Amino acid sequence: MKKLLLTDWKKVELVDAPIPEPGPGEAVVRIKYAGVCGSDLHVFDGKHPSATVPLVMGHEACGELYAINDERTDIKIGDKVCAHTIRPCRSCEACNTGRENLCANVKIMGTNFDGVFTQYLLVEANRLIKFDPDVDDKIAALVEPLTVAVHDVRRSGLRPGENVLIGGAGPIGLIIGIMCRFSGAAHVVLSEIDQTRIGIARDMGFTVADPTGEDFDAICAAATGGEGFERVFEITSVQSSFSTCVRQLKKGGVMLQVGMPPAGKQFELDINKIIYSECDLRGVRHHTMNDMQTAAKIINSGVLNDQLARLVSAVYPMEESMAALERARSDKSVLRVLIDFT
Repeated sequence: MKKLLLTDWKKVELVDAPIPEPGPGEAVVRIKYAGVCGSDLHVFDGKHPSATVPLVMGHEACGELYAINDERTDIKIGDKVCAHTIRPCRSCEACNTGRENLCANVKIMGTNFDGVFTQYLLVEANRLIKFDPDVDDKIAALVEPLTVAVHDVRRSGLRPGENVLIGGAGPIGLIIGIMCRFSGAAHVVLSEIDQTRIGIARDMGFTVADPTGEDFDAICAAATGGEGFERVFEITSVQSSFSTCVRQLKKGGVMLQVGMPPAGKQFELDINKIIYSECDLRGVRHHTMNDMQTAAKIINSGVLNDQLARLVSAVYPMEESMAALERARSDKSVLRVLIDFT
């Protein structure tokens, strides 16, 4: 088999390796398509604090169950599957209270152990989730970013009829916007300064406002009656976007900080807004197995698949993986680049 190995920072090689054999409780997935995420580029550049080389990156993928050494009876060889991307310890308080994403000893696929940029992936059998056989492979490969949206919208407590502001119209901002609409938001407004991404978001039916434009506050007021947004998601991890999101919070509103600021970067916060308006500022970290199970159910239903399909901007063969990484980094018109490992 072939796997894409990060041999040093900013250097990958397509190398030969034996197909893994599953030990007790393990399975092997034949990867079909894998997505390039911004966090993969973070690892690639050597900017992740816990990643080490050599490493197989990647955590967004779908594939086919190739082999299994487990007593599970709900999946069989040939089934279309994905694997949940975190490896919790299953013994700490967080794990035992249903918050495995907060496990003190959690390991992250493609960062702390080998990920999906490979033709065959060894995983724990109990982390596998099944797709319906007729689901498009490229849509199934988006299950992990959809899982992020599921977790974040759940964490926000969004209720039908509420208004939402999203700071950033990149792929994660858009997929959270899709999930908010699906969850019953009355209005979803995306704040974005890049003209290419503004155009993409508008083409997908979103209201988009440039926070540097004179009409930004008017657009937000039109969506909220001038009262602010009940739920706000900040994606960009930029101070100006953070401040704008806090300012646009409705009294009693909830804001989620989704984007990860650079190491050592601290935001300035209008603490009086949080105090006197009784707003909540919440963090999010990874997601749970149940979040991914939910995302897979949504994909199996097909209800969002036409919208998800618009996120797939380019597909590269594994032999052109370096070009795929560079395209994902440099092209603002690209929402998700997939690598074909078949």
